[in-house]
Amino acid sequence: MKKYLLLLTLVCLLPAVVSARKVYITRHGQVNPKASFRKNKIRELALTDLGVTQAEAMAKFLVEKYKFNGKIYVSPFFRTIQTGVTVAELLKTKVILEPGIQEVAKGVRPGKTMDIKMIQELFPEMTVPGTRYADPWRLFAENNQARYRRVEKALNDILAEEKGDVLLVSHGGIVGILVNVLNKRPASKQVKWTKGISWNCALFVFELDENNKKINGAFTTEFMADKDVTSNFRCPKIERTDDPRYERRKTIKTEKKKEK
Repeated sequence: MKKYLLLLTLVCLLPAVVSARKVYITRHGQVNPKASFRKNKIRELALTDLGVTQAEAMAKFLVEKYKFNGKIYVSPFFRTIQTGVTVAELLKTKVILEPGIQEVAKGVRPGKTMDIKMIQELFPEMTVPGTRYADPWRLFAENNQARYRRVEKALNDILAEEKGDVLLVSHGGIVGILVNVLNKRPASKQVKWTKGISWNCALFVFELDENNKKINGAFTTEFMADKDVTSNFRCPKIERTDDPRYERRKTIKTEKKKEK
């Protein structure tokens, strides 16, 4: 009995690891290359109707379940701003443009890019340039190591600037880097690796301590029906018979089976 009481006393005396803040990471809503936004010879991918629905569901979930009321950082592409603004409208706030978490597509030639004037015309009263924003902001050439370093630095800068919760809205590959960086900063050996797939608007949630070390993590798409969980137009989570691509994918699968 004495040993039990001693053990209980020691446990009570251990310092509790308290979450100082939460960092939320998500990918933009579904886009379709055929439904892009064009203006002044600038072409930007825009959210589909389903992409808007995904963003709205994610925004509502963030506010209602997590009581999110922090800063929203977005990659300056049209589709990521669209997604972030959906959350910002619920909170009656603005999104912060952060080039450090932008996507760099391979094989894309340098061209005209939306500048701050156009962005603020398209999203009036909803955007503000971050401290690292400068026109022209878009990157067109970058190797994997440089991309990782760039995204890690942007995350470190944001965490240094903000003391509260933050939401980062980015792209599939960049979401992977952001998640990887935070996973590699556990507060202790007991902290498990957070796994997930960067579906459109899927949500990674990281709890950080006062030193920005990870003490917990989660991944969820619970706010969307399975049929609405997608990776743009290439890879839906489940087959949708109401999707015009369904029959084409079905045919391709049949042909591959015959080849084998």
